[in-house]
Amino acid sequence: EKTQVTSLVNDLLLNRVYPWIRDAYLSKETTIRPKDWELYVYDSLFIRYNATEANIDAVIGERVGAGQPLHRDLGYVSVNIMLNSQREFEGGGTFFENQLRSLISEDGVPELFDEAAVDVLPLKPLGVGHALVHYSSDRHAGAATFGGVRDILVIFVAAAARNENEKDGSQSTVTTGRAPTWERAARLKSTSRGNCSKCSSIVDHLACRMLHHRLAIGHVPNDGEAWHYLGMAMLEFYEVLQYPDIGNSNPDSIEGEDVLELSIECFNEATRHTPCDGRLYNNLGIALERLSECRRESDERIKRAYKTSFVIHSVCEKIGCDVGADFERTILNYGLHLSKQDDFEGAIRILSQIESRAASSNKNSELTSGSMHANDSRQKIIQDAKGLLSFCASQIAK
Repeated sequence: EKTQVTSLVNDLLLNRVYPWIRDAYLSKETTIRPKDWELYVYDSLFIRYNATEANIDAVIGERVGAGQPLHRDLGYVSVNIMLNSQREFEGGGTFFENQLRSLISEDGVPELFDEAAVDVLPLKPLGVGHALVHYSSDRHAGAATFGGVRDILVIFVAAAARNENEKDGSQSTVTTGRAPTWERAARLKSTSRGNCSKCSSIVDHLACRMLHHRLAIGHVPNDGEAWHYLGMAMLEFYEVLQYPDIGNSNPDSIEGEDVLELSIECFNEATRHTPCDGRLYNNLGIALERLSECRRESDERIKRAYKTSFVIHSVCEKIGCDVGADFERTILNYGLHLSKQDDFEGAIRILSQIESRAASSNKNSELTSGSMHANDSRQKIIQDAKGLLSFCASQIAK
């Protein structure tokens, strides 16, 4: 039986999947020739979204679905094959962050934005045995399956350079170790924290991460995630500069304001390539707020960045994506910014979103965080938001 399955999958890959990928993806690459690259399976997963199991410990009245949060895959393209009929489950599908692209202008979301008018649904294959294929670098989520069971097979396909050598009049094909630029960039990003954890100081650690992401950008200049991560490392470096005893090896010539401006430039560049990443706008808002504090002047871009992050996360959640802690960070930061502007009513409208999340956050955090530290961090964000909400309410009551 195992031999039959292996034979079936190999036939599927060689005669259906690989030709499809070459025609739909490799043929559109401008820097490579399709025949110069060998496709291979990097990894594969059988995934079962079981809504019944997901709801076992749900809070009364809460509708919990089985899904996956927004993420990117490693590899070149991901092949999502539907294994059971749509009649067997409710909800589900793959949501792509870029499905929101038409909603985001160059300056973020419009001032008057109606979330209720957003008509975006997760994508699904046409039926059993059909597939949905996308670039592995496209940020996407397994939208919540709210009823029944949804089964899929995901095949992650990568590519490597192929070297053709002629010997005795015949041609042999040898796959070399040279990876394409997109794979090198992905690995630099995914290994940066692990590789840089070996550094002896926090300054060296951050410099190491900056180097990883700068190298990734060198391979793929339009990699919005790499620009985002480079901006994050610079923003963390700015925070270290505020506490010389922690950095202890900080060059005196480095000005915090200069680092913030570079961080903001990175975030702005990231928005040009990944304009629908809610985390990005939250981090841009933080950097802009720090710069505003340095210069002691207001900046309307701060509110616009936080609002864009809030809207993106809110829409993603309504579609069925788990944006959990990312949304809660934005709620806290946006509410805090509004309260600093004495807009207590506006802050309450934002912070009130935390009330409906607090009851289930403990259970959901334990399931998705993978660590007690992440759970504790999320609980602290929620408690801080609830405390700020009480403070804003007391200011209005005066």
